[in-house]
Amino acid sequence: MKETARYITVQKDLRRSIIEGKYSVGDLLPSENDLCNHYGIARMTVRNALSNLEAEGLIERQKGKGSIVKLKRKSIELLSIKGFTEIMKGREHQINTVFLKKPGFIPWPKDFYWSLSQEEIQSGAIFLSRIRMSGEKAIMMENTFLSNSQLVGFCENEFVNKSLFDTLIVNHDIEMTGVVQKFRAIPATVELAKSLQVRVGAPILEIIRKLTTNREGFFVYSFAYCNTDDFTIEA
Repeated sequence: MKETARYITVQKDLRRSIIEGKYSVGDLLPSENDLCNHYGIARMTVRNALSNLEAEGLIERQKGKGSIVKLKRKSIELLSIKGFTEIMKGREHQINTVFLKKPGFIPWPKDFYWSLSQEEIQSGAIFLSRIRMSGEKAIMMENTFLSNSQLVGFCENEFVNKSLFDTLIVNHDIEMTGVVQKFRAIPATVELAKSLQVRVGAPILEIIRKLTTNREGFFVYSFAYCNTDDFTIEA
């Protein structure tokens, strides 16, 4: 196996272990010697993998101590891209996710909000719909579209940490790098009112997002509808 492929394997294995919680924040990763022995590779190959994890913000390398887990990946300034646990100001309730529609293959809607490339159109879309809950109360409904391009097993496998973003980076090496987002206030339709447990016509904050990734031409499209009757949203 080429050394390039070997350091990528080490990087992926350690990234998965960190994101899935095998190593907690503040833990030391195995030493360079231990990693060399475990994978049967040269020290420089291990160092390349660790350097990439440090660039991702997952670890901090300290001379004389080793590689310490940080788990503070580079994030995008939008609604808590790492999750929705902080979108309620002054509240500490646990946020749960309920799937209205699990990931499945569909053609792109004809009136889709964003312009699509020919490659995206030909690949078709993967669609999923989720509700974010605080206890019994709905906070947000989110419809997500992404291109059905090189996402082997995406619809069949469980999400890593129940997170779309963790799943994309761990299973597909796709990480969010930027975002275009638009906000507008809309009245709750009958469907939105039912999903968000509000009255028809109640004010809803619609957030339309196009997220760029480290894979050229691959985007994640999100349409979020927020219950502003009961919660304030933190950007």
